[in-house]
Amino acid sequence: MTDPFSPRPAAGVVRLAPLAGETTMSFVNRLAARYNVTVTGLLAAMAGPGVRGVWGKDCLLGEVFLAPAVRHRVAYLCQVPESHLSRALPSWDGGADTKANGEQPNVHFASGSAVPTVMLGCRLCTAARTGAPCSARLYAELRSRICIRHQCWSLDSLALDRVTLVEGQVGLARLPEVIRAHQRLLPLLRRSGSCENAFAVAQAVVASWWDVHWRDEVLWPARLGRVCADLPEGEVAVLARDVVTYPEAVAVTTVLCDRLWRQSVLEDTHGQLPHTLAEVPRLLTELARRLGRPWLVELLAASSAGALFAWVRACVRRERGAVPEEDVWAVPVAHRPRGLAAQVRELRLQHVGSAPVGGSLSRAEQAYRVGLAHARSYAARHGHLAVPKYGRHEGFALGAWLANQRIGVAALPIERAQALNRIDPWWNGPWPISWRRTYHRALVHVRKHGPVDATAGFPGTSLALGEWLHEQCSRYDALHVGQQRLLADLGIRPAHARSAHPRRKSLAQAFAAGLDHARAFAAVHGHLATSKSTRQGGFPLGQWLMSQRSRARVAEKETERSRALSAIDPWWNPPWPLAWQRAYHHARKQCGSHQLLVSGNGFTGVGASAASWLYAQCALFEELHPRQQGLLREIGITAEAAQARQTARYHRTGARIDFAVGLAHARDYVGVHGHLALPHPVQHNGFPLGRWLTGKRGEARAHARRTPAPWPGMQALAALDAWWLPPWAFAWQRDYHRLRLLLAVGVEPPPKLRAWINEQFAERHTLLPGQQRLLQELKDLPV
Repeated sequence: MTDPFSPRPAAGVVRLAPLAGETTMSFVNRLAARYNVTVTGLLAAMAGPGVRGVWGKDCLLGEVFLAPAVRHRVAYLCQVPESHLSRALPSWDGGADTKANGEQPNVHFASGSAVPTVMLGCRLCTAARTGAPCSARLYAELRSRICIRHQCWSLDSLALDRVTLVEGQVGLARLPEVIRAHQRLLPLLRRSGSCENAFAVAQAVVASWWDVHWRDEVLWPARLGRVCADLPEGEVAVLARDVVTYPEAVAVTTVLCDRLWRQSVLEDTHGQLPHTLAEVPRLLTELARRLGRPWLVELLAASSAGALFAWVRACVRRERGAVPEEDVWAVPVAHRPRGLAAQVRELRLQHVGSAPVGGSLSRAEQAYRVGLAHARSYAARHGHLAVPKYGRHEGFALGAWLANQRIGVAALPIERAQALNRIDPWWNGPWPISWRRTYHRALVHVRKHGPVDATAGFPGTSLALGEWLHEQCSRYDALHVGQQRLLADLGIRPAHARSAHPRRKSLAQAFAAGLDHARAFAAVHGHLATSKSTRQGGFPLGQWLMSQRSRARVAEKETERSRALSAIDPWWNPPWPLAWQRAYHHARKQCGSHQLLVSGNGFTGVGASAASWLYAQCALFEELHPRQQGLLREIGITAEAAQARQTARYHRTGARIDFAVGLAHARDYVGVHGHLALPHPVQHNGFPLGRWLTGKRGEARAHARRTPAPWPGMQALAALDAWWLPPWAFAWQRDYHRLRLLLAVGVEPPPKLRAWINEQFAERHTLLPGQQRLLQELKDLPV
C-alpha cells in the first residue's frame, strides 16, 4: 500500500513557514486554517483516528507533541524541512510520552503547568511574516516581549477556565521609557548569562512594591494612565502591572547583575547575615538613585523579608560556600509575583457579585495563626521571643515553631514576617538564641539599676553576667551590627567597649562567703564530705569545696584557707577517695554519736547499704589507710573486731553484696576446703557463697563476650583457686574435688564416683590440658 504522505509532488499542497519561538500547537493551528480544517481533523489525518484532548481552535495555550512519523508528515504538508522546524519550534523535538504498555502515542496534548508561559505574538509582525492577518502564540521570552518596531507589549495569554482566554497587546507609543528600558536590557542579555535570572528577582522585587501602594509613588499611577490596550477597563490595572513596572525592573536588574554591587553587599554586611536591609545602605542608595525615588531608602531599610532581602542573604551565604550560585537567583515561592490569572478571576467574580473560591483558611495558615497567638502570649509575659528550641509555652512547642520560622525566614511571606516583627523586632536576629536570652537578663538589670559601667568592671552585676558583658566588649568589632545596637541600649558603645575592664570580685570576700556556707553545712551534717552537686542556701558548696581541695593539693604546705576549713572538718580534704568519707559519715550517723557498732551481731540496727559497706571495710581492714582505720575505731570497728567478723555469721541486709565481702568469705572457704567448686545452695557462715560465686562466673563470662580485657575481679578470685572459672563443665570440677577429698582422707569412693574416675582416665586423651593436669595430681593417690 502506498503511503499518501510520501515525499512527492502533490497538487494543492501549500507552504507555511513557522515563526521563531512559536508553539507547535499554534503552528499546527495555522496550518489547519490554511487547509480550512480543524486542528483535530488535521492531526487525525496525520496520526490516525482517536485524537482527543484539544479544547477548541480558539484556546491554544496548550502544547502538542508529535511522534517522529507524524512530524515527518506535517513537515511534508507545510513544505518546510524538519531541520528548519526544529530550529524554529522549541517543542518540535519533544516527542510523545511512552504509554504504560511501552507503546508511544502519535499525538500527545499538554496544558496548564506542564507548558511554559505563552504570549500572543506581535500581530503586525505575524501578518508581515505570514502574508495574512492571523495570530500566533509564542513562548514568552524576555527578548521578544516588546516589539520595538511596532511599539507594543505582548501580554501573557491567561486561561481563566476551559473556555475563557485573556490575551492581548499593550501599545507603547505613549510609554517611551518602557522602550528605552528594553533597549538597555537587550545588550545586557547578550553579555551576562545570569541576566534573565536577575530579571526574575527584580520583577519579584518591583511586583511587591506595586502591591504596597506607597503614598509617595507618583510615577506608576501616571504611567498607568497612559497605557493603551484593547482590554476591559477594570482589568487594565491588573494586566498592565508588568508593563508599568518594566523600567524599574530593568533598573534593578542592572544593579543585581553588577558584580561590583554584589561585592558592596558583602563589604557592608562584613560577611554576616543581615537582619534588615538597613545593613546594606550602599545598595539601597544606588537603587533609589537609579529609580529616581530618594524616599525609597527609608522605606526599604526596615525590611526584613521579601525578594530583595532573600537575595541579599543568598549572596552572603554564597560567599560562605553554603549554597550554590543558582540559589542566589532562586525566588522563593512566597515572593514570586502573584499570578495575573488569579487576580483577573477574582475581579470578575467581584463584578458579578460572587464570593471568591477558596475563602476558608488552609491547614498551614491555621497552624501559623495558632503559633502566632502563642508567640504573642509569650512575648507579653517575657518581653521577647528568645525561646529555646525545645521550650514550650502553655503546652505548645513554641521554641520548635519559632526555629522553623527562622530557618525559612528568606521564604517567609512578607505579611507573616511583619506580624512577628511587630511582636519582637529581634525575633530573627542572625545570632544564637542563647545570646538573646543572656542579653535580656542584662536588660532587666539595666532597667533596675541603670546602664552598666564597663570601665569600672561592671559593678553590681552577677559574676556570670559581668563576665558575659566583658566578653562582648572584648570582641565588640566582630559582633553583628544588630548586636552592637542592642548593647548600646545597655550603655555599651564603641568607646566603652575599648576601655572595658573584666568583672572582678574580691577573692577574700568570696572565700569568706564560701566559708560561711561551709560552716552552715557542717553545723547540720557534721562534715564537709559533699558531692559536686551539693548546694547550701543556693550556693554551689560542692563545686566550691572541690576547687579548694584542688588548690590545697597543689600547694606545697598548708595555707590559711586550708587551716580555716580544717577547723570546721579535719577530714575535709582526705588522702583517700571522698566517696569513702561520705559513706563513713553515713554509717556513723546511723550508729549514733555514743553507740559503737558490733560486727559480730551483723550490724543490727544499721541500714542495708551501710551494713554492706561496713562488711567490706572489715574484710579490707588491713589494707586501709592508718587514718581510715582510726576513723573506723571511733565507731567500734577495730582490727580484732574485723578479724572476728571473718568467723561471724553473715546477716542478710537486702542490699547488693559488696565484692570485698564476698571475697573475704571466699578466702575463708578456700582456707578450709582448698577450692571454690561449691554448689549453688552452699552457704559459708550464713553467707550465700555458692550463689555469689555463680553470679560472678556469669559476670566474668559476659564480660569476656563483650571485650578481650580481663574481668576486674578475675585476678583476686584466681589467686584463691586457679580453676574457680573452669573452661569445662562445672559438674566435672565438683566431682573431681569430691573424689580428691575422699582419697585424701582414705575413704573408699562410692561405686558411681569410682566409675566416673575410671571413665576419665580411659578417655584422658579427649580431655582438656587443664583437666589432664588435675588428673595427674591424683596419680599417686589410691584410686
